[in-house]
This record gives sequence, structure tokens and C-alpha cells, in this order.
Amino acid sequence: MANMTLNKKLNLVMPVDTEAGKIWVHSVPISMEVFESNYMLLTKTLAYLYLNGIGPAFSPRIARRALKDVAKEMNDEEDISNSLMNEIYRITNFLMPKDGQWQTVSFYEAKNKKLIDEQILSEVENAVVYFIVASAVHLKSELQMAFQGLKTNWNVELTSLSVTDYGNSLTTSTTAARTGEKPPVVVPKLSSIPS
Repeated sequence: MANMTLNKKLNLVMPVDTEAGKIWVHSVPISMEVFESNYMLLTKTLAYLYLNGIGPAFSPRIARRALKDVAKEMNDEEDISNSLMNEIYRITNFLMPKDGQWQTVSFYEAKNKKLIDEQILSEVENAVVYFIVASAVHLKSELQMAFQGLKTNWNVELTSLSVTDYGNSLTTSTTAARTGEKPPVVVPKLSSIPS
């Protein structure tokens, strides 16, 4: 495996197979302001996952549930993860094909309009929450290890592209083009007129 350089500014891009075809999830790490407001919840969630023997390979499968459990442990009165989840929904989008283009659809819209199967949406939500938690809490030097499960199990890419730029790159990279073929050799015609 080639060495990979990561920084905390990289965005998550995850392909998702649906009945209507392949779509893409794009999410960005939370801001420092959001981290500072939720640092204990984020840190305890990552610790909860790892201390219970749920490493990077399986944490993306249950991270949303773990976040909710930790939030309830921290405050018996209410689920204090709601504001963090609202921010995660705000910074997460789907790229869905429409009329030959990639349309950006917010997580909220996809969820509220039931554009995506509920089970798939739950899987996406868990994977995105793990990405957010791991991005916020892990040291830069630990990110390759932390994201290994996402890369292996979900074919996640990490990119610096915004959702719009990534959508534009999909249009470009999916157009029909010759690959591996050599262009035909054109032999110039010789003139029969002496020079």
C-alpha cells in the first residue's frame, strides 16, 4: 500500500449503491468552533468505541448510535448530540444524477423526502459520524489508521474538493472517451505535382 499524506482539511467522498444507481456522499470536517463546543462529546464517543474493542474497521458501522449513547450518559435529561447532528447534516450532501448532471442534495432533504432507502441512509449516517469524530479527535499522524476501515469497507476517498467541484469532476471523469486505444495513424497524401 502506498503511503498517503492526510490533513484535517480533507473531505470525505463515499460512493453509495442504490436501486436508482450509484450516488455519492460528500462531507466536510467540522469547524474548530463546532469542535470546541462539542469536544468532550466527540472525544468520549471515540474513546467509547475504541475502549469497547470497536476499532476503525467497525466503528463506522455504529458511530451514530455510540454518539447518542454517550450523549445520554453525559446528560440524563436530554440527548445533547442533537445540535452536533444538525451540523453534521448541514455539512453533508449527496450527489445524485438528474438530467445528465450531478445534483447536490442536502442530507436533510434526502432524509425528509425519503430519496434514499432508510437502511442505506442509516449506514451513511454512521460512516459520516465516524469520519467527523475521527477527523476532529485524532492527531494528523493517526488519520491514515483511523480512516482505514472507511477506505476498505466503503471505498471512501479523501479529497480537498468541495461538493460542487467534486460533482463537476464526476461529470468530466464519467464522459465516454477512448481509453487504451491508440489514435489511427494518418498517412499524409503525397502530391503528384512536382515541386
